[in-house]
Amino acid sequence: MSSDVGGVKDAVVVLDYAKLVEGADLSADIERAYGHDGIGLLVVRGIPGLVELRNGLLPLGFQFAALPDEVKDRYVHERSSYSFGWSHGKELLKPGQFDEFKGSYYNNPQYDVPQPDAALVEKYPENYHPNVWPGEDFPQLRPAFMALGQKMVDVGLLVAAQCDRYVKSRLGERLAPEAELERTIRESRACKARLLYYFAINEDATPRTRDSWCGWHSDHGSLTALCPAMYFEAEPGAKQPSRQDIAVPDPEAGLYVRTRTGEERKVVIPRDCLAFQIGESAQIVTGGLLRSTPHAVQALAYPASRNISRSTFAVFMQPDNDAPMAAPKGTDPAETRVGAFQPGMTFGEFARATFAKFYNPYA
Repeated sequence: MSSDVGGVKDAVVVLDYAKLVEGADLSADIERAYGHDGIGLLVVRGIPGLVELRNGLLPLGFQFAALPDEVKDRYVHERSSYSFGWSHGKELLKPGQFDEFKGSYYNNPQYDVPQPDAALVEKYPENYHPNVWPGEDFPQLRPAFMALGQKMVDVGLLVAAQCDRYVKSRLGERLAPEAELERTIRESRACKARLLYYFAINEDATPRTRDSWCGWHSDHGSLTALCPAMYFEAEPGAKQPSRQDIAVPDPEAGLYVRTRTGEERKVVIPRDCLAFQIGESAQIVTGGLLRSTPHAVQALAYPASRNISRSTFAVFMQPDNDAPMAAPKGTDPAETRVGAFQPGMTFGEFARATFAKFYNPYA
């Protein structure tokens, strides 16, 4: 099944970058992907320069993770709930289990100083703290991280504009200006990017569950861009992989989305594409016209996992912290009952409540 401007492959809606740039009306594809019966995710193909930017950044995930712990620990930032700089073993994979399987490097992909107001930085360090870079220890990270991050935001703005077109056609004057997704992303100083590195599992033969590399969750922001993952082969302790961007050695491993019927569906993002997933904030402000879905990552099973690691990159496009999170008038409250959200919250309050669930074992 396909349309003249987009398409569907393996039940995943695929949009052409050229059509996004032209401003073609892709509302039907947006509804198919993000509406009530969609999987909350679509793929954009044909993005100029993406392959080169991906190749420039993802291997750095392997290289940084291979640095001595005493070097990496210099870039851990507890004050921001570990949402700037390096983080490993701080996040809850699932209740009672801290995640030792992956490390993350977080920063704002657009602004090294997201918010010049010191009072706001103090109030919302999770989103407004200045970027934390590894300086002389690993200077190649910043340019590659920022270049791919900005590219993903740029494409996300095009997808967001199509979301707005679809939502406006359904809501009309009921759509408040602060609920316009493209405007929200363009004006926000709070986008966050995450370079993820999943360590090789060389001994554990425990059967892999769907959430063995990343627990089931829905993103709390507006729109998440996902870069296709890269797999590496390397002996333990190696500073460089012996092979990179290899085929996935376990066909069951990778990203899964849970549909609203409860089906767990694997999503494969081609090397030259980006995926875009709707977050809980977009669901709230559109009254459920755009709907988020849970997703998780299944780890490689042993022995296929031996000496195989994984790197990927995600950009979380989200409102500024003082943005109101009100649903359109007349919305069924059940449509906005997502995550840690409570009516009356700003995005900053919603984000803080969400962080508490993932980083505080007592929350």
